[in-house]
Amino acid sequence: MKKILFFLTIIIFFSVSCSNSSKTGPVTDSDSDPWSEDNDQNYTDDDTETADEESGNPDNDSGDTEPDHDIVIAEGLNYESGFIALESVDYMLKKYDQNTTGKAMMWYNFQPADENPEEKPLFVFYNGGPGSASAIVFLYNTAKRTGDQAFSEDGFAENESSWTQLGNLLYVDARQTGFSYGIVDDPTDDFARSGYFSASNFNVFADAADFIRVILRFMGSHPALKANPVVLAGESYGGTRSTAILNILLNVADYAENNRVFYDKTLFDEIAAHFREIDPSIEGMPSKDAVAKQFGRQILIQPLVAGQEQFDAEGELLEADGSPLYIIEEETGVTFSKCSSHNCSKHNNALYYVQRAGRDYYSYRRPLNWLFDYTDVGTAKMLQMPMFGEFILNDPKKINGLYAENRGGAFRYSSANRNLRNPVLNPAFENLPEIEKIIAKSRMEQRNAKPLSTGNFESVFGELPTYDEYFVSLSYEINFTFSGAAIDHYDTVNGEMFLENIRSVKTFITQAEEDIIIYSKGIPESLKCFDGVSGVDTEENSFTVNFSDGQSVLVTFPFYPESSHSVPVNQPEKLFNDVKNWL
Repeated sequence: MKKILFFLTIIIFFSVSCSNSSKTGPVTDSDSDPWSEDNDQNYTDDDTETADEESGNPDNDSGDTEPDHDIVIAEGLNYESGFIALESVDYMLKKYDQNTTGKAMMWYNFQPADENPEEKPLFVFYNGGPGSASAIVFLYNTAKRTGDQAFSEDGFAENESSWTQLGNLLYVDARQTGFSYGIVDDPTDDFARSGYFSASNFNVFADAADFIRVILRFMGSHPALKANPVVLAGESYGGTRSTAILNILLNVADYAENNRVFYDKTLFDEIAAHFREIDPSIEGMPSKDAVAKQFGRQILIQPLVAGQEQFDAEGELLEADGSPLYIIEEETGVTFSKCSSHNCSKHNNALYYVQRAGRDYYSYRRPLNWLFDYTDVGTAKMLQMPMFGEFILNDPKKINGLYAENRGGAFRYSSANRNLRNPVLNPAFENLPEIEKIIAKSRMEQRNAKPLSTGNFESVFGELPTYDEYFVSLSYEINFTFSGAAIDHYDTVNGEMFLENIRSVKTFITQAEEDIIIYSKGIPESLKCFDGVSGVDTEENSFTVNFSDGQSVLVTFPFYPESSHSVPVNQPEKLFNDVKNWL
């Protein structure tokens, strides 16, 4: 049974069952260089200003021009924002499922490290969904400036916990989310727009391929970073995305032989070209060791990494004595009833109870929809000019891809009728389990009660047609499409890939006490379900996966006793220090 459709700017998930049953002014750490011993790149010290043009705009006058992904080389490392073009690509899933992606313009914001950026790692940030923008992780206490109202009620504040003290930061919005937008030949054609929302564009592997292309092309346009270590920092569904990204990269030689469930020759060739530029001695596809030298660490914030097995394990733990559900019951007087039949999803049942008790399933100590309401404040700030420029730390008026006249072929919605964007009116909604309908209705009720500001971008960049929009915090159409993909985010392959990855990649996973959507204790428990795992030993701030072949892997798993699903919102200083020490 597919689990709840979770609507949030951070995460929207589905699930099934286990097969086996205080803040101003950055403080710089001048001696932190996490992997200096691994990085022998010779850098060019050049103070030339970064180019204002984004990488590869579509033709300004015609939507049917293929985006050119040739990169513009940036001399020096400065604050920078723009778009990276993704062309249409043919690929296969499961060796028989032929697919073709649509064109897209992918938004990014880059913030260089406070000191010696050429020598520091690149952290790549994204949120989840699938279908969510990366605004929350960008606006709330990881970037140079924070929009957190706890530090500046109406504007921004300098972030004492800015990760620019640790390295360079790259924030990316997934296809059709945030500021990223899709492209069709004729966006006025209802069928063309509707056809874009297909499983060819929206599944675990197509999504991962998008991000690999963006990361490699960004690094290719910034030679000072091309060989630097990369740390993937995904939140929520971003954990699944990180899993697929790393698995493709680490095993690209095997993928290129068509021995896996995904085959995209042009992507594999682009990966190989990147690593050959770093190390000319590499012939053919890079080895796992060569890839792990650069992509050797991941930070996962309240992630989904084991699909259906993870949610099943969470459900079992939530029904056990001492779980947060009984705390809610005691505090609210609302009775919690365990599942009474084998067809009952324990995780769904827990979430339904939390909602019925009037608590937020992303932060059970707080009222229902607290996290939505809280983080909408920061997003609304960002969508106001010139506040937007204060957050991205470069001049948005120089970003050509934001202007209406330059958005050839751009669109966001299948319907030009804004009244039909309610997910309850989407035809796919009727095919969802009843509990998912309840969650979707709850999300829409919250949005209707407190609509997100659309901002004032049109006053600067021009008016857009009704099927387009400058910023989309959450796309319901993307999430509905993911649920019907050949490989989705609750597929068993996700947990298998995660376990394969951690053998080569040092891993940090947050453990937030207040999160019920991702009840963190279920992560190590769920890994016991998979073949090749002989056991999992859990400690207070770590767990060790013991493999049947004798290898044991330690995963850092720090506990955050005051945190919701979004740890940077609630405990940014602790998260920053934990990551700094872990590096």
